[in-house]
Amino acid sequence: MKYTEIGSNFWLDPDSSYSVRPIPVEAFNLPDGDLTYTSTGRGAIALCLRQLDLAEDRKIALLPAYTCDSVVLPFVENGYRVAYYDLEKDLSVNAQAFLAKIKTTDPTVILVHNYFGFDTLSPLRAAFETLRSQGIILIEDLTQVLFSAIPRVEADFYVASFRKWMPIPEGGLALKREGSFKNVPIETDELLEKAKLDGLHAKFRYIVRGEGPKQVFLDKCRIAEEILETQGDLYAMGDFSKQFLGDFDIAELKQSRRANYQYLLESFKDSHRLVPVFPDLPKDIVPLYLPLYAQSEESRNLLQLLLREQAIYAPIVWPNFDGFKGLSLKGIAESVAWIYTHTLSLPLDQRYGAEDMDAIAAVLKDFEKNEMLFDNVGKEALP
Repeated sequence: MKYTEIGSNFWLDPDSSYSVRPIPVEAFNLPDGDLTYTSTGRGAIALCLRQLDLAEDRKIALLPAYTCDSVVLPFVENGYRVAYYDLEKDLSVNAQAFLAKIKTTDPTVILVHNYFGFDTLSPLRAAFETLRSQGIILIEDLTQVLFSAIPRVEADFYVASFRKWMPIPEGGLALKREGSFKNVPIETDELLEKAKLDGLHAKFRYIVRGEGPKQVFLDKCRIAEEILETQGDLYAMGDFSKQFLGDFDIAELKQSRRANYQYLLESFKDSHRLVPVFPDLPKDIVPLYLPLYAQSEESRNLLQLLLREQAIYAPIVWPNFDGFKGLSLKGIAESVAWIYTHTLSLPLDQRYGAEDMDAIAAVLKDFEKNEMLFDNVGKEALP
């Protein structure tokens, strides 16, 4: 079936019941180590950082310049000075520039992550073992490749968030390769879990049952996000979220996302104004979105607006957070600034099928062919 809206917040049937099953750890392609589940991915990062006994003047972190503010905040909140390494337009990292950045910043902790389900860390893999032998702590954020069967970095810690993938009210994971975690959170954030469930259930009632005005679920989702934003301590994943994750159909998630990605790729065959960041779908990849590049920030924003007018919500992953909560991205390379301003992500998750992808493709086709839409819109060469 085609839904009245595509993308944005997940929904969850309030009348569903779940079997009590173990969480399918094997689906996350993790190495051996001490694994714990946290309320959020941000909390998972904070838990890893709290395992480190570093002098205040040695709390220096090197993070990717293209990332989410929720990745940066745990470092800042735990007293780290943050520097960034740059990316190429294809979201890979130039190994020579990366190593040069390490020499100039002298970090004690480096966080790396792949993008949108794809293996973008390949150019750096040879360097990681050397960096660890030099005493640098490596953290791999697996959030965007959680279900892709690609090699994991030889890291000291692994973290991830589940909420981008499924209608789970909360949940993250943290894994320590050697030894055990200290001071693992035991208390759960019942207020957050309930608020998230209220939002998930309200959207189900609106989208699937046609109940109530849209503003009802929007307000509930906003309240839940406000609680999340102000969450001040580390919490364990709640019981409902653990039960949901244990009973969730991950095989269907993988199959649907791959099928929808491949279906959408057909929309770009003759495009001159839109280019998929990843034009091929290797067999081991499970995509988070289909990210595309537009010719300019204006054309990207216009496309997002046209999609929204058809109730298709394509996010900008991520908006530039420079200045947000005192965070800074000053000094990033032109290529990274270009990524922030030219990228749009098409939704393709397991809720949707061919009819929904057709609705997205129709907007892309109209955007491509209607020359009038490009009056006064800057055009640039696409990568």
